[in-house]
Amino acid sequence: MAQAMNLSTGSDVIPALQDMVHRLGLPKGLADMGVTHDLYEKVIDGAMLDHCHKTNPRIATRDEYAAMLGESMKL
Repeated sequence: MAQAMNLSTGSDVIPALQDMVHRLGLPKGLADMGVTHDLYEKVIDGAMLDHCHKTNPRIATRDEYAAMLGESMKL
């Protein structure tokens, strides 16, 4: 990834992506897109029904999806 982005090292990738997100005015996480804790169950329901969920090498549980949502809110 670093090579494709013309960066010196792999550790430069995350700061470069964060800078790009800032420059483009993109949301930094789900909270910036208006997702709140009260929407978790609806988001998780959708994830469980999505065909990608069923074809993942390891199927995530509802609790794991909730944990992922929680982590994504901290970005």
